Amino acid sequence: MASGDDKFYLQFEIIFNILKRLPVKSIVRFQCVCKEWRDLFKSQSFIDEQVRHSVHEDPSLLLHAYDYNYMRPTLRLLNRKMETVDVLSVPSNDCFKDGWRIIGSCNGWVCVESWSIRLLFLWNPVLREVREIPQSKNKGISVFGFGFSSMVNNYKIVRFSDRYQDEEGIEYHIPIVEVYSLCTDSWKELEFGPLQNIKITSTNAASADGTIVWLGVGVVDYTSPVLVSFDIATEVFTLTPIPSTVSRALPTTLGVYQNKIAISGHLCGSHSMDIWVMEQVDGESGKHFSCTQAYSVDIFSYALDVCCTWKNGIVCFDKERKAGREGKPKYHLKLFNLTDKEWKEFPNISSAHDCCAGFSYGGSLVSLQPPGSIALL
Repeated sequence: MASGDDKFYLQFEIIFNILKRLPVKSIVRFQCVCKEWRDLFKSQSFIDEQVRHSVHEDPSLLLHAYDYNYMRPTLRLLNRKMETVDVLSVPSNDCFKDGWRIIGSCNGWVCVESWSIRLLFLWNPVLREVREIPQSKNKGISVFGFGFSSMVNNYKIVRFSDRYQDEEGIEYHIPIVEVYSLCTDSWKELEFGPLQNIKITSTNAASADGTIVWLGVGVVDYTSPVLVSFDIATEVFTLTPIPSTVSRALPTTLGVYQNKIAISGHLCGSHSMDIWVMEQVDGESGKHFSCTQAYSVDIFSYALDVCCTWKNGIVCFDKERKAGREGKPKYHLKLFNLTDKEWKEFPNISSAHDCCAGFSYGGSLVSLQPPGSIALL
């Protein structure tokens, strides 16, 4: 702190370091403080630093659940103290009316699929911006992945689906894969390549360090489980065999731990829950992964399901055997801290929920609105 003429001020570096740690809603409000702050918040250097801190250093837990008691979805952010810091408002447009799910989260944005109208949206819940993704020409049930590559500074969505083809009264299901690029705002079809004999088994993907990953299995005998990885920058698919120890874990959940792809699950018939970290390796045929078991945790219930990895822990849902009101099961949200090896229960989260998904989430100032559009702020 310096002084002169009875005025006190902090150095710019200190102010910058303080402001990047504020919640996005506070930063938006503080644009009115002065012109210098408004210009600072719009600068790319500040946006990059704010995203890095919020997303990678101090992310919240984004919990998407459906409350059967009130027949409505809930979306809330929880902090490192396991407290609800914000209940997010859902936009009133058509995509959120009759059911939706989050495909993935990246840099403060979530990719949302509408069940009723089969559209995709990118949504920044904190900035309250929504961007509609143009429809693909191919229909049918799909599996998606969403991620960002800093190498090409681009967000992409990958879609696996079937094309229906009728030849002489016989209907064929031809598997196809497409990728949407935010930079071009369009879809294109990719060569199936190494995916020709692979079936994607995970409904959700994980994304880290410019790569989107799914779980897959061979279609011939439904054995030989693999990781299916997609390099966002080069748009190349790579298959990595999964060790048999990992493949026996049921249920299996893909996530991100310390900015690396991780697989969590507990072995069938055992009282242990394990987490495997996938180390990325560059080879002649592109990126692939090596699998390392990072932790093995004793669990107390067969009804314990892995929800996601978050910070330095694993978030799980513990389902009571006795159903709650209206015959729906009651869930308790718990966190196993991998550092101190302790279980903790999230307060005020136990209720008759069909808990859909949890994501590591950092609010950001990144705007993906197309030129000329109007934000919902």
